[in-house]
Amino acid sequence: MELRHLKYFVTVADELHFGRAAERLGISQPPLSQQIHALELRLGAKLFERKGRGIVLSGAGTALLPRARAILTQTERAAESVARSQRGELGELHLGLMSSGPFTVVVPRVLARFRERLPDVRLLIHELATAHQIDALGQGLIDVGVIRPEALPTGIKAMELFKDSLTVVMHSSNPLAAKNGPIDITELANEDFIFYQRHLGVRLYDEVIALCTRAGFSPRILYEVRELPTIIGLISGGFGVGVLPGSVQRMVVENVVYRPLANMETATAVWAIYRDDANDPMVHAFLDIAQCLASKTLKAEPK
Repeated sequence: MELRHLKYFVTVADELHFGRAAERLGISQPPLSQQIHALELRLGAKLFERKGRGIVLSGAGTALLPRARAILTQTERAAESVARSQRGELGELHLGLMSSGPFTVVVPRVLARFRERLPDVRLLIHELATAHQIDALGQGLIDVGVIRPEALPTGIKAMELFKDSLTVVMHSSNPLAAKNGPIDITELANEDFIFYQRHLGVRLYDEVIALCTRAGFSPRILYEVRELPTIIGLISGGFGVGVLPGSVQRMVVENVVYRPLANMETATAVWAIYRDDANDPMVHAFLDIAQCLASKTLKAEPK
């Protein structure tokens, strides 16, 4: 039994007239009659009976009709699902996201727009540090990553979304918190620092160390931790200071004060990373949305 046989049968059942059914199907009447006869032979039952000058469904035809409709509907839905998947409108996208990503202006907007544009794509978020995202992307465990700049292996590309200025994070009791303006890195020479573990964000770690070195001191590192909330929590408890991307200022925590870093050259970028051979339409849809929203956000920011 072929799908076209069922399609012909359902059309004849709808019209109860071979001529009109053939016209709907775009074929002549003799081939249609032959196909219905072939289906009847296959099933071993008559599907239509003559009644006056017309035809009606037989008992077997009446039993077959709802099942034939269901099979055709399921087939159409399967074909549409495949087509939508090919267009990147259906499926799953595995996204790597650094811990500070949700606190940026751009990333939450990108996620919202992606869900709005592709509501049937399941967006699976994997909270991973930069180094772990690069590994996961190489292994095919994620499709796209959002990271701070880092050296990338062959086969992985990056698209810069925006730059994030650095900010000093401190306890409200710190004398520097009383300043309304930016803080120079030299003013932190006698402070205890809380850093990310270097292997989790090598570039940011090294940039802060380099800033301190150029200012003539080596930072006194009190703790190296894995997660952003841990850094903020320790500072909230009165332990040291941090130099972090400015987007973390959106994290409002008791006793935590943010002040911009005065050194104007200090900024850390945010990248979207993806495999060089990525051909998944969902990946390219995500990148297009990210690039568009990042550009609009930058244009909207006050100069």
